[in-house]
Amino acid sequence: MSNESKPSRKGEPAGAPAASAPSPPSTSTSQGHERPAPGRRAPRRPELAAAFALALGAPACSGIDAGVEYPDDLPAIDRYLLTPENGPEAPLALGEFKIGPETCSGVDTHPVTQKLSPEDLSRFLAAQGAGSITPKLARSNLYWFDFPARDKSFVRLRLAVLEDSKHATQDLHDAVLQHGPGWWGVRRSNLAVLAPKANLREAMAFAIKYKLVCWGVFTYAANDDAYVVPGPYAEL
Repeated sequence: MSNESKPSRKGEPAGAPAASAPSPPSTSTSQGHERPAPGRRAPRRPELAAAFALALGAPACSGIDAGVEYPDDLPAIDRYLLTPENGPEAPLALGEFKIGPETCSGVDTHPVTQKLSPEDLSRFLAAQGAGSITPKLARSNLYWFDFPARDKSFVRLRLAVLEDSKHATQDLHDAVLQHGPGWWGVRRSNLAVLAPKANLREAMAFAIKYKLVCWGVFTYAANDDAYVVPGPYAEL
């Protein structure tokens, strides 16, 4: 899934930031150690330590800010969550809950193996009462799905059409990790949907409201990895 989109603010879609500038070149000594490029002073030890701490800490603390405010009419989700052992009152923590079958009552959650198109997601959303959300072509294999949010802004989901389910799985996994903690998405067969940054409760509420957790496999980026939340819809 491409990351060629820009951060949004009110009235604009979510996306990824521009690529950072390349690092200055370095040269190698005969001992195999790097030294600063000519014209740059080598940082002292305390400066090196601080820079190293920032480099480690910054990506782990937060993902790319999409500048999006999710709708304020999202449902309460606790009643839809179960512990991994099917118990009630599951804590909302990755690895400690799953999506209960009640969430997808009346929705066909059999796994899909045939190739799908963006129109398949449009029809599903319409059937769940989401209204007419028409996919907008961004390029040959990339589409936007814009959901109404607050103050005339919208939440833009990005759908990529891949060759098969294997590529869709890898695409979604890579995309949420590239954008960082809080980014999430769902995948179904050869389709991968990336959604802008939200806390876990907000992301789950949005996915439950529009039954996206019934349509595909839910994935969420945390500080250390991307996590799949088990639910009624699953693919091998």
